[in-house]
Amino acid sequence: MKKILFVLLMLAAGCVSADAQKTEKIEDQHLGLLLSKKDRLDSIYNYWNDFVAQHPKDETAWRSLFEVENAMVERLHFTEWNKGEELRKKLNVVGRMKQAIPDTYTFYYSAYEGAYREEGWTSEEFFVHRDEYAGFAVDKIPDDAVASDYDKWVRCLIPKQDTLRLTRLLTRYYEKGLYPSEKLQYHFNELQGMEEGAVYLAPHEGDITGKLILQLVKGVHRDKILYDENCAVRKEYVRSVFKRIGMDFDDALWEQLWSPYQDESYPAIFRHICTHSKRPLYVSATSVEWFSLGEGIPKDLQPHFYNEGLTLRYSPKNYDNMTVKRRNIETRYWLEYLRMSFQPESKENAEGDFCAMNYIILLRDQLPYYKKHNPERYTWLKELLTRLYQRLDEQGYGMENLSLEAKSPNYLEYEVTKLDLDQE
Repeated sequence: MKKILFVLLMLAAGCVSADAQKTEKIEDQHLGLLLSKKDRLDSIYNYWNDFVAQHPKDETAWRSLFEVENAMVERLHFTEWNKGEELRKKLNVVGRMKQAIPDTYTFYYSAYEGAYREEGWTSEEFFVHRDEYAGFAVDKIPDDAVASDYDKWVRCLIPKQDTLRLTRLLTRYYEKGLYPSEKLQYHFNELQGMEEGAVYLAPHEGDITGKLILQLVKGVHRDKILYDENCAVRKEYVRSVFKRIGMDFDDALWEQLWSPYQDESYPAIFRHICTHSKRPLYVSATSVEWFSLGEGIPKDLQPHFYNEGLTLRYSPKNYDNMTVKRRNIETRYWLEYLRMSFQPESKENAEGDFCAMNYIILLRDQLPYYKKHNPERYTWLKELLTRLYQRLDEQGYGMENLSLEAKSPNYLEYEVTKLDLDQE
């Protein structure tokens, strides 16, 4: 990561010459943070454009050129969409790439990501070709692919429910060590606290990729059904999920639930699952505000979600959720890994550290109960969270604003601790 940013900065300053013949992979998500000024983008684009002219078979150089072009186009999209598309057509990076490096991962990736289309294609032909580009890219993903590439193709494969391809892709993702191990452990513990055959509702793919690795690669918690709200625009995807849950689905129901406006159809589908599923339903405690395009869980359903630790469970009736939460802390969650990290510091593990911080936020409210009713468990949990707090503070995560003494998660605005029959 540091090496990539250093090279980008050197390029922006004009300090790297084309005769160096040294190419560095640029990850697309970094450009928006680093290259906000137009003159920087133009300078870096000119560098890579000259480079590929001299080295037309260098896939890494083409990828870098595409990422810069894409950032330039996206920058214009924010002000006027047509101007962005005019620039893309003028620069024609993917079209030139097709001539220089056809049938390569880099071309297929760029054609998909850049929504490449040729003159004369109908809308239907465009989507057919774009779908093919994604499939070819998945089959050709190289050994040096970065984590964001894997995430992109996982997003493509989930709605297709192509389990074979998805398993192969996730196996490589896992075996390459690109998915943060502590983040995977967090997903494991979320699933650990759920009842058998439960349904996990997720607002986007990032909330279930780790769980898919656990199910398809590690072979654990395969009984849990994962629903990705980001795929709910696809009728066949929703049909398949409803079938797995054991819910009826037909064209009449789809017409009732579907809307051209996602902020209407997403909560309608979410509400239908909650009110008709006979299976236990859960959401991550960290994802409640991301449903329905960032609008959150429908307000009428919010009072029916009860905190059980790392997750919230839907229930139309009150129940003693704090006893369930303590059961998860005491017997279900695997927590000892939090005491010390055995992973080298890297950008991948940073995400795992942020997940680790959630344990402090979500579990600290049980310290008063344990202090009163179970001193031994109080000592264990307080020591565990304190050690985690110290570790994250040593790694520079700004823990001074996060106290172990707070009684409830600070980003859940409703029904966090709900009912505790044993508290008094």
